[in-house]
This record gives sequence, structure tokens and C-alpha cells, in this order.
Amino acid sequence: MKKVSIVVPCYNAVQYLDRCIDSLVNQTIGIENLEIILVDDASTDDGQTWARIVETERRFPDSVMAVSLSENLRQGGARNVGISYAGGEYLMFCDADDWLALEAAECLYQRAKNYDTDVIEYRMQKVQDDTDLSTISTAEGKRSGLLLLDREEIKKAFYLTHLEECSLGCMRKFYRMSLIKENQIRFVEHLICEEPSFTVPVRLYEQRHYQLDKILYYYYMSPHSTSRGGWDERKLDNIQVWKALMADLQERGFVQKYHDEMEYLFYDWGYTLSVRMLLLRGYTISVEEMQILVRELLTLFPGVRENPYLQETSETFFQLLKVVLDMKLTPESVRTMHDVLRKYLC
Repeated sequence: MKKVSIVVPCYNAVQYLDRCIDSLVNQTIGIENLEIILVDDASTDDGQTWARIVETERRFPDSVMAVSLSENLRQGGARNVGISYAGGEYLMFCDADDWLALEAAECLYQRAKNYDTDVIEYRMQKVQDDTDLSTISTAEGKRSGLLLLDREEIKKAFYLTHLEECSLGCMRKFYRMSLIKENQIRFVEHLICEEPSFTVPVRLYEQRHYQLDKILYYYYMSPHSTSRGGWDERKLDNIQVWKALMADLQERGFVQKYHDEMEYLFYDWGYTLSVRMLLLRGYTISVEEMQILVRELLTLFPGVRENPYLQETSETFFQLLKVVLDMKLTPESVRTMHDVLRKYLC
């Protein structure tokens, strides 16, 4: 068994892929201890991405696996396929336009073994073409430590945490593979904003979470990335991800066990974040789109207005969107909503 499996979804990524691959095959843990799974998500660049992936597999046949998809599944689906092939002791992800610090896998593996962790979350550095990497400190900070999720009050606070170093993103985490496989945790496919569909179930199952105060992941701010490109046909993907996530958690029994927490998460990350992201991107939300967002929330959680976490929050944006739940949505009222909400964007 390899020590670490690294899954890399690739779509029209030839421009950046060499940098990513170089950071993986040169990991200080040793290429012989890695299983690198490069998944071509039905790229449309005349085979350029696939050729680079195959060439890497040829160079490292014992450590690199090339996988080609006939249908574009988006990043979540490509990661699912990669996970299905993965057999390492631990799992991590890297996007094709990003890269890892050379010591990442070794550092994370040693820490995971030392503390018997289910998940390690480490720091990420955003970079642009003009970023001077020599100015970025890679030393470990003073906030590293183990969180034991052994009491209900700790679990509930952890599920709702908004701390920057404890995110719902999937990238800067190091997972015990058995936690993922035994609980059949998967990403939603064909949608963007898919990462919480994987990381929220992980949070609910893990018992030992380690926070590593060290930069090990470099996130390239590409103008062509999913998070920064146009969303014209994807404006409601986020709410659909959270709808699918709640259906999954319902089947697992977590919505029943942690109803107030899951209800608030959906209000926060499904409903409110959908509105916030669209406004930040300059979109004008239509009456129909706003009706869909409200309907999805109230269908799943009709009693959300009385949620104890929502009642306690003082954030104006949250409270304004709570008022929207009882508004008659017309072109005029939605325009007024836009004007008011934009004042409180952050």
C-alpha cells in the first residue's frame, strides 16, 4: 500500500500541468510512496492535456495512474473517479493549476501518524503571476494542534465554524482513506461549488481533526478557473449542491441528529451564500431565481425562521435575507432587495 494517494482533476490544463506534476513527483516523501492519479475530465484541447498525463504515467509507471473520462463530470466527478482507483493509506487533492510544497506529503504523513488523525487541515497561499514566492514564510506557526471531537458541544461548534483555517473546501486537507471509503463519501457531480458535498460529511464522521499552521498548498488565481470564470449557466449550482448534500445527510441520519446545525448550514452556505456570490459577481438575480432559492430553503427547512443559531446572529445580511422569506417577490421588490443587500456585501 502506498502511503499517500493524490488525486488531480485535469481539464484543458496543459498550460499549468507541468508545474503541478513537478511538485508532486518531486515530493520529499519519495515518489515510491505516492500514488498520483491524474484524471482527464474529457478535455477539449485536442488531446494536449491527455498527452501530458500519459507521458507522466510513462515516466513513473509504478506511481502515476492516467485516467481518461469520456464525459465531463466537472471537478467533483473527476475526483470521485480518482478516489475509486485510490488505494493509499491517506488521500489528498491538488487542482491541475495549483501545486504543493515539496515537503507537503512527508510533513502531513508524519503528523498524521504521530497524532492518529482522521483529517489534517493545513494552510493555503493564494498566488498570482506576479507573486514573489520568496517573501512567503513556510515556517510552521504557533497554532498547530489536535481537536478531539469527543463531545456533542464540541462537535456542534466544529460543524458550524467559520474560521478561515477551518474551511469547507476540500483542497488543503489530508484525509485518512478508510474514513472516506468506509463511509462512501463522494462529491456531487456535474455542478460547481461542489466541495461541501464532500467535506461536510467528512466533518460529521471524523473524530480527530488536526490543524497544521503551515503553508503547504499554493492556489493559483487563474482567470480561467471555475471560481473566477463566468457563471451565466451556473448561477443556481450552489443551492443545488446543498440540496443534494442535505438529501445525502438525511439518508445518513445526520439531519435528524443535528437538525438545527444542518438547517443553519443550509441557510448560511446554501441560501445566503448563493445570493452573496451572485451579487459579488455583479449579477442581477431575477424574480424566478430568487423564488427558487427561497423555495428550496423553505421546502427543506420550513421552520428555519425559528432556528436558534439564526436568531442569535447579528449579521445584517443574514437578517435581511430572513425578511426576504416573507416578501412577495415581484420585479420591484427584488430590485429593492438588490439595492439594500449590496450595501452590506463583504
